[in-house]
Amino acid sequence: MAIIEATDLVHSYEYEGSHNRSIDGITLHIEQGEWLVILGKNGSGKTTFAKHINALLPVQGGELSVAGLDARDPANIWEIRRHCGMVFQDPNNQFVSSVIEEDIAFGLENYDTPEGEIPARVERALAIVGMDGFEKKSPHMLSGGQKQRIAIAGVLAIDPQIILFDEATSMLDPEGRQEVLSTIHKLHAEEGKTIVMITHLVEEATLADRVAVFSQGRLIGAGSPREVLSDLDLLHNAGLTPPLPVKAYYDLQKEGVTLPCCPLTHHELVEVLCPSK
Repeated sequence: MAIIEATDLVHSYEYEGSHNRSIDGITLHIEQGEWLVILGKNGSGKTTFAKHINALLPVQGGELSVAGLDARDPANIWEIRRHCGMVFQDPNNQFVSSVIEEDIAFGLENYDTPEGEIPARVERALAIVGMDGFEKKSPHMLSGGQKQRIAIAGVLAIDPQIILFDEATSMLDPEGRQEVLSTIHKLHAEEGKTIVMITHLVEEATLADRVAVFSQGRLIGAGSPREVLSDLDLLHNAGLTPPLPVKAYYDLQKEGVTLPCCPLTHHELVEVLCPSK
């Protein structure tokens, strides 16, 4: 069952008197419990699309339904945001308090959570993201990956059905990036959350159930990670570079070396080059 349904969605930004269409007729349905990666280079329209899902931008044209709510109706804005939390690129922009437990509690208070329930929900959210015991610390004293996990906990405490990640790993070092990706995997596999992940990093798309490719405001392709990331023409048209294992596969093919399958990850590449007995 689709939890997000966009049909012929359009949006234009006004710039110096002209209208620049950022998304142009997007039709995309996302199933409940699915992990979807929206892949595209900067300016492809993927973040604009995400901001519609979270009701940060109004629907200018087309149709959009989120958790059964019509996003065209302004009366549904706050209910949509309760069902759909969003984690942004820079976690520092999401903190409102200098104490972690107070920061997470702030969101719960805004949604009129009974006061007696707040401490347990803060504790559970921190435990899920592996940050239990940090309640009294300041988020500004943490590493980048830890900050982003605290930001995720703040969203998670509201218990949304859908969590949007808008380039949530792009400012992190490799260790922090892995921390956040592991947390996202846990939210999907163990908590059953619908994950919509916006990224320009093709390697992150290997983790998803499905990948949608945006280019110049349009959806130009969608399918499983293996279908999308091994399609060199599709990636080229989107201005994206294929993952290194995929590039190696096709480079070897040009030299007359045919591998049994096209690997997506470094682990798969090692397996096809040096199969274990």
